[in-house]
Amino acid sequence: MSYFEKLKPLLRKGAAFLKETLREGSAPLVVAHYDADGLAAASIVASLLSSWGVDFHLTFVEQLYPDVLSELPLRDYPRVVFLDLGSGYKDLLASVRLQSALIIDHHPPHPQQELSGIVEVNPYLAGIDASSHSCAASVAFAVSVEADPSTRRLAHVAVVGALGDRMDNGEKFSLTGLNSEVVEIAKQEGIVEESVGLRLFGPKARPIVTALAATMDPFIPGLSGSETAAYNFLQRIRIEPKVGNELRPLGSLTKEEEKLLATELVKHMVLSGVSVREAQKIVGYKYYLVKEPPSSMLKDLREYAYLLNALGRMEQYPTAVALNIGYKGRYLARAEEALRHYRRLLAKYISIAENEWHSVVREGAAGAIAFLEGLPPKLTGSLCSILLSIALNRLRGRKFLGVAARYGEGRWKISFRRLTEDINLGDFLRSLASKVGGVGGGHPAAGGLLIDENAVERLLKEI
Repeated sequence: MSYFEKLKPLLRKGAAFLKETLREGSAPLVVAHYDADGLAAASIVASLLSSWGVDFHLTFVEQLYPDVLSELPLRDYPRVVFLDLGSGYKDLLASVRLQSALIIDHHPPHPQQELSGIVEVNPYLAGIDASSHSCAASVAFAVSVEADPSTRRLAHVAVVGALGDRMDNGEKFSLTGLNSEVVEIAKQEGIVEESVGLRLFGPKARPIVTALAATMDPFIPGLSGSETAAYNFLQRIRIEPKVGNELRPLGSLTKEEEKLLATELVKHMVLSGVSVREAQKIVGYKYYLVKEPPSSMLKDLREYAYLLNALGRMEQYPTAVALNIGYKGRYLARAEEALRHYRRLLAKYISIAENEWHSVVREGAAGAIAFLEGLPPKLTGSLCSILLSIALNRLRGRKFLGVAARYGEGRWKISFRRLTEDINLGDFLRSLASKVGGVGGGHPAAGGLLIDENAVERLLKEI
């Protein structure tokens, strides 16, 4: 049985909610998470509602923290749609007394029983490990296709959402489960093509040097972000970066050169402190937009996903949604500028964490947390993923790493990533929040915590 078939009863409920919104004629409030997955899910639902002529209001949030919920005009709308959030915060939603709401999510649900007036579409409710085999965008896509089959044209946006959530965890780092079924739809529609090979950012027409420097997933210490370093690396391993005065494109690599480059990159990454598993991600499945120009930063869907994550964290939500529904021009120019700023910020705080590790990192028996003053709170997750991959030697014996940033007055927002599979971070953080005060939760491999400043010492004792 396919994942679409397993989810059919839930998809029908979600589609019925959206169709009822059309019949009522009232503008719903759509609340989505700001990362690539949330942006992709929001774009799919927004496109569906727009095609039906339904007005709506769209907003993006950090999480459904109590203060966020209090600021949202939830009671002003007869219908609310939550995307990539909601399932883990049903206890908080219970206090809001929503008139009618739809939750489309893939995070582990809170044990709170079903709430009156709320329809929840989450693969966990169908016995599916949604943290590994689906994302909010693929679930939103499935609901939208159930409501209107013409939404199949947006299959690639759901694939981008899955890649943005780093769900390419199958064989040769392919997408799995519901996400892989969405890839098949995208291929059937002639939108996406896939291949296996060196997973540098960009199409075959991009210069090798540029592709190396642009690659951020996996992060290549010393090379990501620096074309000069990438050029020197290629020369050192005896792959000529140029032919005459022109930089060589990726497509010009011979099979022997591609194999050599992959081998040397893995060696370089492991020697730089990256785990073998993370380093091996340099080779695997690649997904491309068929009709996108070869020079476009949207051609490679992994690079596209990285761009969406950057736009979300730089609060460029309209630009992200515009790109997802097909607008280019000035929106692409804005996206490129936001991406440059995002990369500069990440580089700054990577440098601080590496050079001032012993002064900014607090350690417990099970984990470590880097407290970074001045770090924008929306960058904690991205930075944590990168630091996790390059600081393994400093984290021996630990189960997880956290990155903390100031969040308003007197609070810290902390994003966590796990190092070992013997801990479910989502459950651990939910329990931790109840002990030290605050809000916490997430997936088995990644999660977040929001605590008061005066709870930090208690937190460190607990970890």
